[in-house]
Amino acid sequence: MTITKHDLLRLRRQYFVDAQGGIALPVAGAIYWSVLAAAGLNMEAEQWGLTAAILSGFIFPVGFLLQWPLRSNFMKAKSPVSGVAWAAIIAINFLWPVHFVIISVVPAAAPLSLAIGMTLHWPSIGWSYASRVCYLHSAARIAVVTLLWYGFPDLRLTGLPLAVAALYLAAAAGMALEVRWTRAWLARTQGA
Repeated sequence: MTITKHDLLRLRRQYFVDAQGGIALPVAGAIYWSVLAAAGLNMEAEQWGLTAAILSGFIFPVGFLLQWPLRSNFMKAKSPVSGVAWAAIIAINFLWPVHFVIISVVPAAAPLSLAIGMTLHWPSIGWSYASRVCYLHSAARIAVVTLLWYGFPDLRLTGLPLAVAALYLAAAAGMALEVRWTRAWLARTQGA
């Protein structure tokens, strides 16, 4: 069986629409990073890094719970391309040994390491969803956290996590709009 580029694009975009952009997960990420920004007000880098590591285990369960109120039933969405996104999510977890070294040896670098490391799956998810917002989020996030890291060292435990939370919310909003556009594209190109 041969699949055309157009057919593959339709599959990817249909998956995006069926998952409603998976926006529950970026919202869960925003909650996680907001909690870390608040924690940064009262913690040293060592405590902050350990807290970030422990709380990261709650991102997916919170996203799972948010999928119903946000109507983003990403777990129900099935597609032949969904394996790409899941493989990317698994792959970012392979960075945890590196994050733990950073948290234990150079804890002040943990916010930068986590902010960049926890965005590495976004381009793959962007491909599986055919989502430009996912690509934009990953590029903007790396640029913003790098700028904050070097330009505003006093904000590494507070401003940097808050910026990541804001970028997550912007991505969720952008993806919700992109889902509407994609749904209309799928209707226009039906049978094409």
